[in-house]
Amino acid sequence: MPNYQFYMNLRKFEPHGEFIEIILHKWQDDYELLELNHDYIQWLFPTRTQGRNFYSTPLNPQETRLMVNTSEVQQRLRRAYKMMLKFFGVKIVGEEEDKEITEVERAENFASRFENLTINPHNNLRITRILHSLGELGAEEYQVPLVTFFLKEILIKNRLPRMKKSAMNFFIPAVRDSQDRQDLLFFAWRYYFPKEEFIWGNHGELARYKPKPVVAALLPRPLSEWTPVYSEKEKKWLTEEPGGYGEDGWFQMENGRIVLPATLAPEIVRALHASTHGGREMMEQQLEPHFYVPGLSAMCKATAQQCVTCAKNNPRTGPSQPPGKQPIGLSPMA
Repeated sequence: MPNYQFYMNLRKFEPHGEFIEIILHKWQDDYELLELNHDYIQWLFPTRTQGRNFYSTPLNPQETRLMVNTSEVQQRLRRAYKMMLKFFGVKIVGEEEDKEITEVERAENFASRFENLTINPHNNLRITRILHSLGELGAEEYQVPLVTFFLKEILIKNRLPRMKKSAMNFFIPAVRDSQDRQDLLFFAWRYYFPKEEFIWGNHGELARYKPKPVVAALLPRPLSEWTPVYSEKEKKWLTEEPGGYGEDGWFQMENGRIVLPATLAPEIVRALHASTHGGREMMEQQLEPHFYVPGLSAMCKATAQQCVTCAKNNPRTGPSQPPGKQPIGLSPMA
C-alpha cells in the first residue's frame, strides 16, 4: 500500500522524492519547488486513476478505507490541502480561530499566486486532482467551498480567465455529492456571461431550479424562530419579483434565495457571526448564494468590526479608536 506508507511517513514519494513530513515542513513556502516539481502531487493527493507520474500508484478500495480511517493520514491530508491552498493564493477562513471551518478566501499573497495560476494553467489539473482526492479520502467537506471560491473569482470578480473552462469541465464534476454538483452548476449559470455561451445545462431547467435549503447549516437556530415582517415598500417590490411566499411567511425568489426584511437582516447577520466569528468575506460567501440582502457587504463588515470577541483575537479587525482619540503610550516614541 504505497500511498498509505507515504502518508504514514514510512517511504518517500518516487522518483527522487522526500518523506511527506519533509514536504509539509520545508516545502510549504518554496513556491518555485512546488511549481517545478511535477512528481509529488500524485503522491500527496492520490486518486483511483493513474497520474502522469508512473511511479505513483492509484488508490484501491482497501487502501482507501485504511487511509480514511487513520487519523494520522487525515491530519496530514488536511495539512497538505492547506499547503497547496497557500500555493494557489487561497486560505481557510479563520483557520486560527476554528480548525473545523472549511470556507476559503483570498490569502494575503493572492495577487502574485493568481498570476502564477494564469501563467501556469497546468495547476488546473492539480486542483482537479486535489478535489478528487479529497472526495475519495474522506474530506469531501472541503470540495464545495473551494469550487465555489474559484467560481466567484472567475465569474463574479473576473479573475483567473484561463481557469474558466477547467472550473466548468473538471472542478464541478469532481465534487462527490450530486446535489452539491447541481447547486454549483446553478450558481455558475446564474453568473455566467455571456449566458448564451453556457453549455453545461438546460437553461430552462436551470431557471426553474431551486438549490437545496441551507438555512439550518448556516444559522445557529432555525429560520422559523424569526418572524419575517416586510415593509410596505418591500411588499410592493416583491409583487413584481418572480417567486412567492412560503407558509412560514418568508418570500423565496425564483432562484431559490430567501429575501430578508431590512429590519431583520442585521439581526440574522449578527446571529451568524456569533456562531462562526467569520469576517466580512466569509459571511458574504455563506449568505449571498442563499439570501437576498440589500447592502449585505457593508452589513457584514460592520458586524465583524463591532464584534468584541473578534477584537480580542484579531485587533486589526476589531472596533477602531473613536475619532479624535489616540492611545497614550507608556514610553516616548523612539
